[in-house]
Amino acid sequence: MDCTHVWNYEQSLAHLYPALERSMRGTDFQVNTRPTGRMSFRTLLPVVSGELWDYKPAADGQMGCVLKLFREWRLCGDTAWLRAIWPQARRAIEWAWAPRSWDADRDGMMEGEQHNTYDIEFFGPNTMCGTLYLGALKAAALMADAADDTAFAEQCRQVYESGRAAYDAQLWNGEYYDQRIEVREAHADPMGREDWHPSPIKPGETQPRYQYGPGCLSDQLLGQWFCHVAGLGYVLPEERVKQTMQAIVRHNWRADLSNHESCQRTYALNDEAGLLLCSWPRGGRPAYPFPYADEVWTGIEYQVAAHCVYEGLVAEGVRIVEGVRARHDGERRNPWDEFECGHHYARAMASWSVLLALSGYRYSAIDGTLAFAPAPEAMGGDTFRCFFSTGDAWGTVTAICNGKDGTDGTLSLDIIEGTLPRTHVSVTFPDGVRTERELGG
Repeated sequence: MDCTHVWNYEQSLAHLYPALERSMRGTDFQVNTRPTGRMSFRTLLPVVSGELWDYKPAADGQMGCVLKLFREWRLCGDTAWLRAIWPQARRAIEWAWAPRSWDADRDGMMEGEQHNTYDIEFFGPNTMCGTLYLGALKAAALMADAADDTAFAEQCRQVYESGRAAYDAQLWNGEYYDQRIEVREAHADPMGREDWHPSPIKPGETQPRYQYGPGCLSDQLLGQWFCHVAGLGYVLPEERVKQTMQAIVRHNWRADLSNHESCQRTYALNDEAGLLLCSWPRGGRPAYPFPYADEVWTGIEYQVAAHCVYEGLVAEGVRIVEGVRARHDGERRNPWDEFECGHHYARAMASWSVLLALSGYRYSAIDGTLAFAPAPEAMGGDTFRCFFSTGDAWGTVTAICNGKDGTDGTLSLDIIEGTLPRTHVSVTFPDGVRTERELGG
């Protein structure tokens, strides 16, 4: 089985073996998505109908699959392939708007019960699932345009704009984004059983267990990171995104875990460094927070590290990666096995996004563009040299910053294997100088 919400994080397969990754989208939408739009977040092997997986859908996994579909389309440029899958992808978005689902009132905020990668349900708006939802809406609008589904594209844009404003206005606390814990009567069974009316609040308690409320969640901008990777830009205000990433590092990074307690699984300990999944710097830690809150996961560390780089916080991102690699140094732990819920865990493949962020890599087979915008730390003097992969070709790009307008042959691709169709290649150096050429073909 795969797990859609865990595979939200991995970026290695999509960029190195994109045809294999595309086959997973076929399974997600053509096997695991029911006619109603409800998606199974686990794939049964041998591959059989998702109807056999009788469990609630995962809000983060389902919206992440829409983002992944957009990513795959962008990397392959095959609009006919997208059109074949689009009807099921549209249903996956529409499921969010169904009665008793995540955003039944279509205001752009997920208020409903949101099962997620922490193996629990979040109740009420939060930006972890919310930024994935906003990104999915933004991606869906572009894919709907390509599929000539213009009315639905406009609907997605309207819901997106409403949600973008609402998340920022209602959850921003001046430093980062909170979860607003909220239980509505509409939180009936998301699987549609009419006789299902249990309360998520236990007797004698005032709110559901396993939330994070005013906590500083390391994953709170998960969808924003994915949007950077997929070339979709910002879904929340840029300045507040940057402030949030600074807050995550400030509150959740531990250079030494000797005094840290985790009653769940222990993936980092003693004098090791690591990024906690959550902390409560403003107080308000629930009596029963989500169970993994005190753990350290490499997949989330890589995601946060890459996002820091995207926001210009390169030193902070590198520090987090160094902490991961120091723990998996070949003596303390296997450097090739960043285990989590099992060995060789897929979430750790978020590591590829660190390379994408440092190099500023952007490839679109749709537009025929390959662009790089390296961070200063990715430069070797005045030279930028980096591995690249488009799926059909891989090799190295080399560009020299000479302080001019960049049309003098200082940009080259060394294609080691495969073929690259005629592509507009550009490198924008840290000082703003841009060099570009038509290459490939």
